[in-house]
Amino acid sequence: MGLVYGLAGVATYLLTGYLKSGESFDPVKALKTLALGIMVVVLNAAVGIEFSVEEMSALLDAGELALLENVVKTVWRRFFS
Repeated sequence: MGLVYGLAGVATYLLTGYLKSGESFDPVKALKTLALGIMVVVLNAAVGIEFSVEEMSALLDAGELALLENVVKTVWRRFFS
């Protein structure tokens, strides 16, 4: 199940990054990000990495910050620029 959640996270990050940029869709750039994210998710799943509560909290905070930053920048650029 961690693989599914990891891939959902990659897709969400990719989508918010695209919306933030305001650029036309660049499939090469998207595929690079997607490939890197998939490699991380698959390697973590293959190795069977397990995180402590503190480590998981730190990773979640970092991921949430990246997504929130993309959303805030998207809104700012669309409505205030």
